[in-house]
Amino acid sequence: MDVDEKRKLTYWWVPLLFGVIFILIGLWILREPAESFDRITKIIGVIILVSGTTQILFTASNRQRIPGWGFQLTGGIIDLIIGIILVLYPSILLKIITIFVGIWLIVNSITIIMRAAEARQAKHTYWKWELTLGAILFLLAILFLWHPMILGSTIAIWTAMAFIILGVFKIALTIRLKRQKVS
Repeated sequence: MDVDEKRKLTYWWVPLLFGVIFILIGLWILREPAESFDRITKIIGVIILVSGTTQILFTASNRQRIPGWGFQLTGGIIDLIIGIILVLYPSILLKIITIFVGIWLIVNSITIIMRAAEARQAKHTYWKWELTLGAILFLLAILFLWHPMILGSTIAIWTAMAFIILGVFKIALTIRLKRQKVS
């Protein structure tokens, strides 16, 4: 057994700790998905804000040594602005995502409905299913555009499930490492 393997076994409890933390985060997100989406967006905003600020400071202090430093400075300023917007107005991210997803779904639903019309003209029996699916997809797209929090809650729920699954994996890893340490 090499040194790294011994070190991993010594700290067998670390994955357990993170597993529990990830599961708790997942459960917290599931408790209030809409509020969680806003908080996640604010955290992303803070990260972008810090990134932009450090990029501006780095570029300003090293501009003589950085060719094309203006582009890097502009990128830092854009990051700073986006970070501020996300921190102050987290729901804007949801609105932007919702608009893009809604438009994309509308385009796809129209395509499906047009294919159903072509299938009907060609006397295929499946045209009714395609028409029904196209209509349902169109209604969902309108619903997403009309009430964006439905999409935001869904995103939050999937994020929560990912955290819980990751937490369960970490706990299973801990059990496996603990058994390995004993033997």
